[in-house]
Amino acid sequence: MRCLLFVFVLAASAFAQAPAPAEAPAKKAPGLDLKKLRASVVQVFVTSQSEDYSRPWQRPRAGGSSGTAFYIGEKMLMSNAHVVSDAKSLLVKRADRPKRYEARVLFKGDDCDLAILTVDDESFFEGMEPLRFGARPGMQSTVRAIGYPMGGTKLSVTEGVVSRIEVRTYVHSSADSHLAIQIDAAINPGNSGGPVIQDGRVAGVAFQGQMFGQNIGYMIPPSVIRHFLDDIHDGKYDGYPEIGIYTSSLENDSLRQFLKVPEGETGVLALKAMPYASAVGAIRRNDVIHKIDGITIQNDGTIKIGDEFFDFSFIVEGKQIGDSVTLTVRRDGKLIEVPIKLKGWEARMKQSIAYDTRPEYMVTGGYLFVPLTTNYLMRSRVSEELGFYYQQYYRTVAQEGKTREQLVLLSRVLPHPSTRYQRYSNAIVESVDGVVPMDFRHFVELVDKAKKPLVKIEFEGVNSAPLILDKEKIKRVHAAICKRFGITEDRYLSAPEDR
Repeated sequence: MRCLLFVFVLAASAFAQAPAPAEAPAKKAPGLDLKKLRASVVQVFVTSQSEDYSRPWQRPRAGGSSGTAFYIGEKMLMSNAHVVSDAKSLLVKRADRPKRYEARVLFKGDDCDLAILTVDDESFFEGMEPLRFGARPGMQSTVRAIGYPMGGTKLSVTEGVVSRIEVRTYVHSSADSHLAIQIDAAINPGNSGGPVIQDGRVAGVAFQGQMFGQNIGYMIPPSVIRHFLDDIHDGKYDGYPEIGIYTSSLENDSLRQFLKVPEGETGVLALKAMPYASAVGAIRRNDVIHKIDGITIQNDGTIKIGDEFFDFSFIVEGKQIGDSVTLTVRRDGKLIEVPIKLKGWEARMKQSIAYDTRPEYMVTGGYLFVPLTTNYLMRSRVSEELGFYYQQYYRTVAQEGKTREQLVLLSRVLPHPSTRYQRYSNAIVESVDGVVPMDFRHFVELVDKAKKPLVKIEFEGVNSAPLILDKEKIKRVHAAICKRFGITEDRYLSAPEDR
């Protein structure tokens, strides 16, 4: 079973004009200028409010947490996205001053767990020196994590060595994978967003730890930081491109023989281009991909970068949306070059967790309808079967224009005499009066604009009876049901531009 990771609450931020991190590995860990760090590494105090997806009409209680951020110049503080997500209030404090200052988020990348903060009170930055970015640390080299972890209020410094460099899932989004560096320096709640120092420069940003392990922490490497800074240079954050190819290894001799792959050549077999991703229309099933931007792909799907092996999609990690990548492909026995212009994942249905957004919902006559999202799956009590179905449907959003952009659920039935004997729970809507809803907004429109007095909602599966909405009956009981359950707003739909 995969070990569970947990994200420690801390803050991070950066700006494109900061010096770009170098890539050549460094090895030393000299002494630290603690006076400089006391001014430039700050504590972040957060009041946040996470949504209640089982009762989406309720505004949940706010909670407090803390993290770390550091100054990178141009009145910018770098921290983690998970430190400031869903924040209603942000305060920052320098170690060399007692005062707390109001801060705000300028940029946030949930996919790479980085954020940029600033303080409008210019006196906050007086005497601050920006921390400069350095090289990616090498294996077994010494680094020092700086921050404000649990256990005290003063600035903390912990030392450790780099023990692993690999692509792994970033817990904040739960879906995005990028290069991460494992260190054995203590990374505790409060460390997140703090700088990891080597040779007097920032070699990474502390961002997550491992729950079932001792002295296992992770930091975001310079390459991911640089990508974030380059992205926000135009004043907005676009995120990572998604090449989007399902592949299979070519380690099986029989498969290689069937595909007529020459002896000594390596690569991967393309199974399908992910819908809404970059490779649609460029890659075909049974293409053999030998190289990416001229770099040889091994039979297990990895490429060699320096002394390390990474998944071949790692090449896309260094590119921005709008850049291009070239694949060397064997198609029908012939080698061809396939250029692909990179774009982001454009499907409405996303596997990543969303932040800083209200859940969409509609309550009508005691029936709670919601879109099926990762947030709903993770923050509501649902069956494993529903989660599995969602994953399978996500993987087969395959035929663009022929599948729904969102799945709609009848989440639950609020108890009332008018809804008695109705026991629907997390039932997937198939149609409204015979029409398949393409997304949640479309579903609401179908229900609202239905001309018949009885609206028939069918659900997927042979064991679910249709739900009949009696529009006249709902008019009589709707207000009373909302009052009983404290529902002051019976629906919320996000604006089209927010999608």
